[in-house]
Amino acid sequence: MAIRGVLVCVDPSTAGATRLQIAFHLARERKAFLAAGYVFPEEHRGPASPRVTTTLPVPNDGVVGVAGHGIERARGEVPAAAFEEAVEQQFRKELEEFGLDGELHVFATGDTESVTELAKSFDLTIMGQLAPGVSARGALRPEQVLVAAGRPVLVIPQTSRVASVGKRVLVAWDGSREAVRAVNDALPFLTAAEAVTVIFVGSPDRALERQKPSIERVIRHLRLHGIEAKLEETLRGDISVSNTLLSRAADLAADLIVAGAYHHSQLREALVGGVSRELLEHTTIPLLLSH
Repeated sequence: MAIRGVLVCVDPSTAGATRLQIAFHLARERKAFLAAGYVFPEEHRGPASPRVTTTLPVPNDGVVGVAGHGIERARGEVPAAAFEEAVEQQFRKELEEFGLDGELHVFATGDTESVTELAKSFDLTIMGQLAPGVSARGALRPEQVLVAAGRPVLVIPQTSRVASVGKRVLVAWDGSREAVRAVNDALPFLTAAEAVTVIFVGSPDRALERQKPSIERVIRHLRLHGIEAKLEETLRGDISVSNTLLSRAADLAADLIVAGAYHHSQLREALVGGVSRELLEHTTIPLLLSH
């Protein structure tokens, strides 16, 4: 799958600027169309709230770009329409600097339905990890878009400050439908990566034996695409699968983890825990998830 269309969800924050910077670089590398979904707080929209006091990424108010060139936080009251216009002008200016085509969409906080509908027509959606201490209720949540849109989602951690991802990739493999989908959705990243490691985390020992043919086939599949992936098999031990993956990714200096998401229902994962939910909550490394 070639990446020809990228959607990135951004907001007036340093983390939002990092996501947009990653999106600009990825779109330029892939010669892709780039759409930005700017998350605009609901309370600042509509005739009842014609003015807004907030942190603004507006060039005239001292902000240096919205693509991560360095955001200086500027506070002040501006009309909502002027806010949106300033953001769009800055976005289009930087599209031109990167030599890209694109468009801007404005969403209210938590408008997951609109984001999902838009994501259905893009090859990749880039979203942010839910910030620590922020209530999930009403927030724009990547797992909801991932499951409903049927398209891969690249989740960027709140603490990430990198400009690009995918040089060193760790692929989580368990032979599931979701893992198969993730590997194939990730092919554009894997073919360009400097190093790819496929890891199977099993427990007990017989799980390794059972999955051996599947693991060998996926390595062969990647080789057919010109990807010489290294294979690792490990027992889970006393720590969770998610922590095993995150620990190994750190050991390998990986800047991207590829994984299938939500083998079970989101409700079950919320109640009893699950690899997908734990990765989303605790990762400090970008995640490419597919469902």
